[in-house]
Amino acid sequence: MSAEPYLYHFYGRECPWCIKMHPLVDRLEHELRIKVVQLEVWHNEENKKKLAEFADKIRPACGGRLAVPAFYNTKTGSAICGALDYETLKEWATETNLR
Repeated sequence: MSAEPYLYHFYGRECPWCIKMHPLVDRLEHELRIKVVQLEVWHNEENKKKLAEFADKIRPACGGRLAVPAFYNTKTGSAICGALDYETLKEWATETNLR
């Protein structure tokens, strides 16, 4: 696994789209040998504050609001939102160009 996590996955515990994303995030971690910081934001105020730190980047990816599942890449400054297929998630996680 990489030493410094740079991918964040924000989710809600009861969110059905979030539940569908967990196995894909686990697969991403295993295949790419990276750590994804997974933070539940519906019931955890500290995690909600972390989501708010990236709000300016996440809102546009989520149609103008903070929603889950949401992903943020601190290396690229990019975000994606929603239930995604694995290839889209992997492509986003491995992009290297700074925006």
